[in-house]
Amino acid sequence: MRLIVLFMALILIIGLAFLIRMRVTSSTINSVEWVAHTHEVKATVFELAAALSEMEAAAFAAQSDPLSEAAAHRYGEARAHYAPLLQTLREMTIDNPSQQERLGMLRAQIEGRVKLFDEALLNRAQSRDSEAGQGLAVAVTRFPVDDVLDAIVKEEETLVSQRREIADRRSRLSGWIIGAVSMVQLILLAGIIWGSENQLRRRLTAEATARQAVERAQLIVATVREPIAVIASDLKVVTCNQAFTEYYAIEAGDALGDSRAWSDQALVQRLRDVALTRREVWDYELSQTAAADSTRHVVVNARPMVLPESKDAVVLLTVSDITARKQSEAQILELNRQLEGKIAQISESNRELEAFSYSVSHDLRAPLRHIAGFAEKLRNHLGADADEQTRHYSETVVNSSRRMSSLIEDLLTYSRLGRHAMRLQGVDMQALVNEVRIALTSNDEERRVIWRIAPLPVVVADENMIRLVWQNLIDNALKYTAPREEAVIEVGMNEPTPLEWFFWVKDNGVGFDMAYTDKLFGVFQRLHKASQFAGTGIGLASVRRIVGRHGGHTWAESELDRGSTFFFSLPRNQTQA
Repeated sequence: MRLIVLFMALILIIGLAFLIRMRVTSSTINSVEWVAHTHEVKATVFELAAALSEMEAAAFAAQSDPLSEAAAHRYGEARAHYAPLLQTLREMTIDNPSQQERLGMLRAQIEGRVKLFDEALLNRAQSRDSEAGQGLAVAVTRFPVDDVLDAIVKEEETLVSQRREIADRRSRLSGWIIGAVSMVQLILLAGIIWGSENQLRRRLTAEATARQAVERAQLIVATVREPIAVIASDLKVVTCNQAFTEYYAIEAGDALGDSRAWSDQALVQRLRDVALTRREVWDYELSQTAAADSTRHVVVNARPMVLPESKDAVVLLTVSDITARKQSEAQILELNRQLEGKIAQISESNRELEAFSYSVSHDLRAPLRHIAGFAEKLRNHLGADADEQTRHYSETVVNSSRRMSSLIEDLLTYSRLGRHAMRLQGVDMQALVNEVRIALTSNDEERRVIWRIAPLPVVVADENMIRLVWQNLIDNALKYTAPREEAVIEVGMNEPTPLEWFFWVKDNGVGFDMAYTDKLFGVFQRLHKASQFAGTGIGLASVRRIVGRHGGHTWAESELDRGSTFFFSLPRNQTQA
């Protein structure tokens, strides 16, 4: 492309200069020709004037000597000479109407004069000399031609002056144009030289860059730790890097078959096919015995390529040692097998523990009922006879048995959460929160509680379990805002992501120290005394267990005496969860 542009630029320089010079030269020649033409017209006019003078002189000579044949012959020749000259002048001034008009007048004058000359000479023998002379003089006087000839000559002199001026102007313009064209030629030539030099520098720079890139690539290939080789269709090594030589003890010029590592006939045949049919080999795994008599697992890749100095296809062969990966995979499989066994053991232990907890909790409820019942009967039996200490003991027994009963009920509920099968369905969180709020506040209508419940979506979850989540969180909010004259409880959600919903319950209660947040969701873990706030310490543990079974997670934020916010998330797609 650049050569074509350079060639076109040269053609433009030479061709444009040639055309301009031709145009200027043609214009100059045309001007000179017009000047020469004007001189030719003047010369013809002078020749015509001379012919007329000759004719007039011959006529007077013939009149003075009527018997002279030489004079008559001279007049005849002069008379025959003017007509061709007039015709020549008419043809030469055909493009000038004013000159054509003058030539017409001149012809009329000459023809009138010639007619009188002819008549005078015809009658010269009968007439007296004086009368014939007077006839010729009358002809010259009546038909003057000098004024017309002078006008023609003057017009031509005017034209020649104008044409000389035009020729001079065109000559000067031609000089300027030729100078300008020469300057343009020099500029274009300098541009071409500069472009050629710049192109040469670019090409040299590109060649140097390409050479450096090749050297870098060769250095990289030579120092890379993976074996790399180029082999011909006969499986002889054309070139290889140091790693290939160290790995297989094969150098350039050797055949792959010289190493027992390449004894896999299926792979050997596929390598031949790569060179012959331009097919490729992708991630061919095999075990090889390397030069150090060690068995290694490798992955072989091969693809066809053509070297710059040859048209025959060769094969680029790369070998990746995956022995460490295979060993790691084997170790991982063994660890996974062991882990699966541990998980099975832990799962079995958890099932046994849950069954034991459920059994113990279930079996303890009857004795507790008996204790509470008989303690109540004992207190009633003693009646007014019981002293203060006896009544205190009996109330302590009754209250402790009731608390123990509550703990057992909560423990049974927590145990059932792990064994209960989830029934997923659409759950209207808005309606569920309102239902829980009404249920929890129906027995304590005197409390001043400001509720701020934001619009909540419909999610896919187990409705009974999610109800228990809201019940525990809202009950906690009511419980820990009891010291406030006006409780503020907010329920809302954060901006959901394509994968999760985020819900929260916020209150202005007593709050807690974030240093103990890790204990918050544990079983029987409490951050406040039972005498301050009633509870068993299983509610938040149940929340975490339910949310975890749904594939979500829980967390909390709080400041002492400034309230708390409890968060939980639920997956938007329970199938993925």
